[in-house]
Amino acid sequence: MFQTKARTNQPKLTRSRVEASITPHEQTANLPQDILEIIIADLGDDTWSLKAFSTTCYSWYLAAVPHLHRTLTLEERPSDPARGELKPLAKLHKMDLLPFVKNLWIRAQSFDPWLSPRKFDRQALRCFSALTNVQQLRIERFDLSKFMPGVERYFGHFAPTLRRISLTISSGTQRQLLYFLALFPNLDDIEIEYYPITAPDATTNPDSEVAVPFSVPSLRGQLKLTHFSSETISRDMITLFGGLRFRYMDLFSVEGSRLLLGACADTLQTVRIYPAIPNSTEPVLTSTNLP
Repeated sequence: MFQTKARTNQPKLTRSRVEASITPHEQTANLPQDILEIIIADLGDDTWSLKAFSTTCYSWYLAAVPHLHRTLTLEERPSDPARGELKPLAKLHKMDLLPFVKNLWIRAQSFDPWLSPRKFDRQALRCFSALTNVQQLRIERFDLSKFMPGVERYFGHFAPTLRRISLTISSGTQRQLLYFLALFPNLDDIEIEYYPITAPDATTNPDSEVAVPFSVPSLRGQLKLTHFSSETISRDMITLFGGLRFRYMDLFSVEGSRLLLGACADTLQTVRIYPAIPNSTEPVLTSTNLP
């Protein structure tokens, strides 16, 4: 006697049934990487969403992490010293995240600048030097004289990538400022807000120790100056850098405006000149599409 096995009524495996069995998570996880990067890039600076995306799966993490760590802010935190000043760099360096930083903002909460060479011990300098892809550098209350001579030891690694620099309520001598700007040959945009020129200290830090700039920045983008009271520095900038090639200018209470405008006569496309009137936000001259 032959025994036969009872056939079970198994459903036929069709493409529609396979697609229905795939969860939404699996469907999105299998998206091409270039499509994921386009979607996540559209989030911009939505940090909360970027963090959520980065914890979804590994492919989403790879797409989100460059945007999540694009901007880094270093600031003094009197209420939380363990997380203030340069201390966040150590953890980011250990996780190999510092090369993702494109925008570096060094903030000052108090009147006295906290950024100085004594803040850079061996570990801090090694971590700070790992910021190899910074394109925009913004520093508040930056005392250049504290880093002279030898400022390139701390900021020279930004030279290949830096495109924009912003200094707010900073100080130093005229020659120190020009030397610092000349560290970055690919620099296009300069924004300086209130840079009081200080006299060189003949005993501790004379200007004679500051070498002539060893490179010529590109300077083909935007120049924005606010409360800039030295016509001499405008003239020296034009001379040392072999002329200026800015396409956009915003000048608010600037001595030497005519020199700057004349130096960029062949390249200037848009210019706005503001009067030296407190709380004034309307320019006295606005010109666009200049020949």
